[in-house]
Amino acid sequence: MFLRDLFRAALARRRTGNWAVRPDSAGLTVWVDLARLDQVTVDNADTDELSTLFALMNPAGRDFGTDVAAFIDYCCEKQVLRVAAPVTAVGIEATVSGDYRDGGFLVMVTIADQITVASGQLLPEVFRDAGDLPRRVLAVVVDVADHAYREFLRTAAELTGRAS
Repeated sequence: MFLRDLFRAALARRRTGNWAVRPDSAGLTVWVDLARLDQVTVDNADTDELSTLFALMNPAGRDFGTDVAAFIDYCCEKQVLRVAAPVTAVGIEATVSGDYRDGGFLVMVTIADQITVASGQLLPEVFRDAGDLPRRVLAVVVDVADHAYREFLRTAAELTGRAS
């Protein structure tokens, strides 16, 4: 159910061109700075680091989850993907099927450096027809991270009987 809703939301954003959560949204804890992404892309025109990360991300390959993890780590390091308290980190964990990578990944959200919550598995099929794969990956990671954080708050409020 969650992934179906996520996929529908991603398609709606794709149609409207709104690829990432805007930093002016109320209560935002995870967002993408697309201007910073463009700046990093221009600044790194002389190096192969970012273009290599872009080229490696292939949703048809078994290493897609690992490649997304490297891309998200780079985006966090360059402050393209940003977080605000109480979220302290967003990361990616590649998933496996048996002994082999399956191309999927989990979005991991660390809250106050104490609790880490994980999303459900994201399959590479969600990204297969993306025209701008890096921006699509960032948009989905931001949406999933935000959802995981808010679900954690809702569940905590239900269990403790307090408002989140």
